[in-house]
Parts: sequence; structure tokens; C-alpha cells
Amino acid sequence: MNILLPVSRGESFDLAVRLAIDTAKAHAGRIRVLDVVDAAEIRRIEAGARPGAIHLARHAADEVRKRMTAEGTAAVAGALRRCEEAGVPAQGEVLEGELERELVAAAGANDLLVSAVASHFDPDLEDASGRLVLSVMRDGGIPILLSGAPFRPVRTIVAGCGGGPRTERAVGAMARLSLWKEAPRGILLAVDDAPTGGQERIAVPRQILADAGYPRWEETVLPGPRATTFLAFCESVDADAVVLGGWGEHRWDDLLGLSVTGRLLEDGRRHMFLYM
Repeated sequence: MNILLPVSRGESFDLAVRLAIDTAKAHAGRIRVLDVVDAAEIRRIEAGARPGAIHLARHAADEVRKRMTAEGTAAVAGALRRCEEAGVPAQGEVLEGELERELVAAAGANDLLVSAVASHFDPDLEDASGRLVLSVMRDGGIPILLSGAPFRPVRTIVAGCGGGPRTERAVGAMARLSLWKEAPRGILLAVDDAPTGGQERIAVPRQILADAGYPRWEETVLPGPRATTFLAFCESVDADAVVLGGWGEHRWDDLLGLSVTGRLLEDGRRHMFLYM
């Protein structure tokens, strides 16, 4: 398994490093630590210069570039040191470019992107909703694994079975990676007021896991409002990780924090495996 670990700012990066190392160790994986010095931020500084002050603006932009490069180099070195201590093969790189574009390009050569729910990649702009990595998942075609806070080992997983191709793709991506195959407890959860409808939602994920050699997961169908019921169930079983089909049925619901994905991102306490 090849894992892409983009450097983010703040304490959340420590959580992402730990989750990436744990995942790599469990799957004989390799980690690529990547920091991107955001060229767009540097251009904004230069473009904001007043007439006659372009020289000062270029100097300021160069200072920002040096600072961001130094911070990125230190973060990459720290992550590589932790990988070495854990016995996980890793390589690191610092480059300058368009942040999202570079992450999308790097995603193509990897199997999984690991970050944190409360991540931010711009030194001055928090990305607490994880929107950047979700965009990379969409455009780079790579599943993502977001670490919750505080960190917890993965023992209980809940896979949301909403029906349709996104659920199938998410569970299928997890199965292709053999992720959490040996976990003590896995649960397929459908929220549907009709028990037969819930079982129909679970049928395909059940078969995907069986075909991939997973042990039989528990199955639960619950009635009620989808997001509220899903979160309450995760709380009741003390779920460590959830598996979901990306943005869910309606992206605007996620942005507004109304869907299962959006509510879990907002909660931030559980690891999230997402694919769409």
C-alpha cells in the first residue's frame, strides 16, 4: 500500500502521521510525505503591491517562500524520523506549486491519502471541514482516511450503507486495500424506516466484503432521521472509524453540516474512510 501524507499545519498533522504509520505497519505500506509551498499565496503577495513598491512586494514574497519552505522541510523531516523509528519505509519532498493541483497529481501514484479531520494547509486559513482533501479525493480518484481527535486505535468500524454506487465504491475501495480486515468488530449500518429496504441497502456491501475475504460483519437496520440516527449509533457502539461514500447524496448538505458526512466532519472524533 502506497500512502500519500500531505503536510498540514497545526497539531492535526501529528494525528495524521500517527494514523498513516499505523496503517502502513498493518499493510506493509510505504509513506510519501509531501509538503507544497503554495505558489498562489506567494503570487497574492506580489499582486498586492502598490505602484512603485513592487520591489518590496517581491522581497516580502521571497521571505514568505523561505519561511514556508523551512517550515515544510522541518515538518517533512519530523514525519520521516517518526516513520524510521516505527520501521516504516518513507520518502519526503518539498515542492512549490498550486496546492490542490499538486496533491491531485501526487494522488495518482498512491493508493490512499491520509490526513486529519481538523486539517488546514494554508498557514493563515483553517480547513477544519476537510474540504481540500475531499476535493483531492474527487479529482484525484483516491480514497482518503481522516484521523479523528483524540487519536484512537481502530477496533470497531461502522460502514454506512446508504445504497447506490457511492456506498459500493467506498466499501469496495476499503476491501481492495484490505483495510481493517482483522479488526475485532465491523458493522454494516443502514438507516431506513422499512427493514426490508435497509437489508437491500446492506446486500451489496455484504457481498463485496465476502468476496474480499472479510469475516462476516454485523448488520443493523435502524429507522429515523439519517444523520442523527447514524451518529447516535456510532456513539452507542463507540465506533473508532466510519466508512462512507464521499460527500453523500447531496454535496450542499455536507457543506452545511446536515448530512452524515458533514456531521461526522463537524464532530471530528472518529477516523473517516471516504471515497466517491
